[in-house]
Amino acid sequence: MYFKVTYSAIYNWKGTGTEKEQNDPSLMDSFCHLIIAHEATTESAWMLLVDQGDDTGVPTTNCVEYIVPRICDKFQLKIDNLRVFEVWPYHKGDPRLKYTEVVISDISFDAEGNRVLRNSWRPTDEQDAKILDQFIKTVGDKVIREEE
Repeated sequence: MYFKVTYSAIYNWKGTGTEKEQNDPSLMDSFCHLIIAHEATTESAWMLLVDQGDDTGVPTTNCVEYIVPRICDKFQLKIDNLRVFEVWPYHKGDPRLKYTEVVISDISFDAEGNRVLRNSWRPTDEQDAKILDQFIKTVGDKVIREEE
């Protein structure tokens, strides 16, 4: 597989990421390093939500169901052709848990009209973890990395 990284920057949101919360100044600002890459032959997209450590607001795990659809809208990504991964660079335990795939099962709307994902999580396999690690090495210093 050949990929092209098409976006790499800090992504911000407020609260749990709903549309209404984005305009509420009383809510905490949250952020992660967002990396988007496109696979050359299938045109599928991979989205990495890279945790930035303590004091970065609401973790992506707690709001992924709202921020992924918002990111898809912003970058014109098709959810049905997307793989999403949470990355925990500081994870010291099982290395498979450093990269967790967000498995999207459905998308619906909540009572306020926000698109909401139904999802579960699973550890990435070894091949995908190597690809994700290469993305992170390619984009560089926006990511908090473990001391080697």
